[in-house]
Amino acid sequence: MNEENENYFIAKYVAGACETDDLINYAHFKLNNGVYSDGLLEIIDAEPKCWEVVSPLFEKLIAQFPSFEDSINFIIKYHLKLIASEKIDPFIQFRQLLNDIDNFDLHENVTKYVGDNVGIEHLYGLYYARDDLEVNDNYGITEIAVQMQDESKKWLSEH
Repeated sequence: MNEENENYFIAKYVAGACETDDLINYAHFKLNNGVYSDGLLEIIDAEPKCWEVVSPLFEKLIAQFPSFEDSINFIIKYHLKLIASEKIDPFIQFRQLLNDIDNFDLHENVTKYVGDNVGIEHLYGLYYARDDLEVNDNYGITEIAVQMQDESKKWLSEH
């Protein structure tokens, strides 16, 4: 797990997008990749394997957590970099972004459109514009996907 993926995982945790199994899998991954700590072993050995037991053990491992807002921005940036890379399906990646920031209110402090509080209002609109297309409108889907990639690049350059 490189530093960016590590920060992404921590941001997901802060954003409330992790489950108990995610924390246990994180500990296994770290141990299997040569990172040893008693804290990681405590997570793996925790009983019962529930959020109330495992989450405090995970929090002891991390020196400093980012704020909720910083975590949301990191998660958005992480996903938009992937969309901008043009190597993956922007619809699937944007859906994952929405899942990861599910505990963030995209409607709060909005000035005009859903998501404008974090600057993703155009991407949000494009993502849902696909629903307005005819069933087999592959040209329309491709056009929206390209627009999502361009909008991701624009967001990254501005934030």
